[in-house]
Amino acid sequence: MEVKNKIVVAAGFVLLVSFLFVIGLGKQGAVDLYQLRREREQLERSNSALREQNEALYKTIRRLKEDMNFVENIARTELGMARAEEVVILKKKR
Repeated sequence: MEVKNKIVVAAGFVLLVSFLFVIGLGKQGAVDLYQLRREREQLERSNSALREQNEALYKTIRRLKEDMNFVENIARTELGMARAEEVVILKKKR
């Protein structure tokens, strides 16, 4: 090969490596694309979990509005309430 051909081949190789570098590591390159895909997958999982929590809260709200036994159970267990006709016996803690 002549020197001129070698220079052209070397320049083409450098140009090719430069393009690959820009495509792989440049802004909006393959690395950014990979990171964005991972972030999207994490957000989709988080979104799914929040949807499930939201549905559970809607069910609880519906029960609080419609089910008086549920309201009574919460009043007794979480608030320590009793009916007017009930006698409450307290034990001393030792």
